[in-house]
Amino acid sequence: MTGPFPNIIKQHAQERPDHIAYYFFEQPVTYGEFDRQIDQAANALLNMGMKPGDKIATLLPQSPAFSTLFMAAGRIGMVVVPLDPRFKAGEMQALCERTRPRILATLAYPEEIKAEVEQLLGLYSFEQVFFYLGALDHPGVQPYEKLLEGEAKPVPEEFHPADEDPYIIIFTSGTTGRPKGAVISHKNSWAISKATTDMWGILHTDKVLCNMPTSHVAGTHDLLAAQYYAGATGILMPKFDPMETLAAIEKYGVSYFGGVPTMYRLIFKNADVTAHDLSSVRLAVLSGEPSSQELVQQVSQAFPNGKIVASFGMSETAGFFTFTTPDDPPERAEKTEGKPAPGFEMKIVDLHGADLPVGEVGELFVRGDSVISGYMDPEDDKSVFMDGGWMATGDLGRLDDQGYLIFMGRIKEMYISGGYNVYPQEIEAFLNAYPGVNTSAVMETPDEVWGEIGVAFVIPEPGVDLDIEALKAHCKKHLADYKRPRKFIVTEDVPRSLIGKVVKKELKKNLDKYLD
Repeated sequence: MTGPFPNIIKQHAQERPDHIAYYFFEQPVTYGEFDRQIDQAANALLNMGMKPGDKIATLLPQSPAFSTLFMAAGRIGMVVVPLDPRFKAGEMQALCERTRPRILATLAYPEEIKAEVEQLLGLYSFEQVFFYLGALDHPGVQPYEKLLEGEAKPVPEEFHPADEDPYIIIFTSGTTGRPKGAVISHKNSWAISKATTDMWGILHTDKVLCNMPTSHVAGTHDLLAAQYYAGATGILMPKFDPMETLAAIEKYGVSYFGGVPTMYRLIFKNADVTAHDLSSVRLAVLSGEPSSQELVQQVSQAFPNGKIVASFGMSETAGFFTFTTPDDPPERAEKTEGKPAPGFEMKIVDLHGADLPVGEVGELFVRGDSVISGYMDPEDDKSVFMDGGWMATGDLGRLDDQGYLIFMGRIKEMYISGGYNVYPQEIEAFLNAYPGVNTSAVMETPDEVWGEIGVAFVIPEPGVDLDIEALKAHCKKHLADYKRPRKFIVTEDVPRSLIGKVVKKELKKNLDKYLD
């Protein structure tokens, strides 16, 4: 399909108006109702003078408010700029100064978020501000529900965006410097949603658990956009909570469930999977980072009727790009991130851009309709977007003889010890498979003899007293000397991203403190 991505909702509303689009705190909304609310919000925005290309900032969780505005903005060619709820007012101001949104739709609850938003309103001037859940103590703001007082009439075609028009700007965390704004178009959104539903067989009869943050492509496209494309029913949860996740799966009969390995580990750490009926899950997705054999086996046991699949993706590919399939053996999800969907392409190249043969490690290049055309700031495009539509991901990987991707980490994370390249992802996968290790993070530090040596942060499973000497002996037995971390730091206090991944750049900032 082409044109505005939100057209998919109108199609479902015409074909199955009474089918449930989503549940939010037990309240169902049908596709017919959802489509009407989208038109109401779209017309309300037009009546305020909004036009294609204008931006709306959102500080919202998975909720009816975000889903409706995500679709309404897209219907009239506006561009959505999701803000991270963990950001302080100054950080949000910086992104707003770069993107210049005219409207803000925001949470006014809990108190810590409300305080940051009210501070933001003193730092950046929005033309209109709408609050959702709670109330703001600021003149001129209005409740989100005001946007649903618009007329439920079709949006005039003159406001419809074209395929290549920007739809949403997702800011990458960035390994260094300021975040880059990945500009995802309607075309990108169509492509990734079709690929995800086709590769994993998502149907309108499925129930999709949507509990990933809306400021991350995992929340906007891996879950929401795929659910919308399939016409499935979403279970909207404002945040990830291990026990609430299992309760929702059982209550609603969730069939499609996904997350990063950390989310699964938190479930196994904090909740009793045997206390819930999880038989409805037919597809469990592991993405964001490679998974250990032990974790894949745990997930398989927890969801007895579920197929375990893995994927690699990024903001710049609008979400999932490679896929293992439900028909693949479990070992594929343990050892690889899958291969590209039909129409998507991937290759491994050396430092000079020459293609590398199967099995050799190099930079991962991708091409396809889901790949963005550029970043918000043109200076960020340098050395990323190549001739022929290829994009340099900045990631390292190799392909096996079946064309499946084995992810090796970020290029900037690779270091050289004793003249040999060391790939932290490889060492982390090895450490994570050791009994009692929850996860790990490996990085380099200067060394007079080796040039650089590895430092391993090891996060143990709850209640486990790790024997570091035994772990060192295990490394010595199974790893080449240049690969072995020379320093081990056991800690549970590590910075994590919005989706639960260890934030290495924050660890690096304070590495000296840990090494003292």
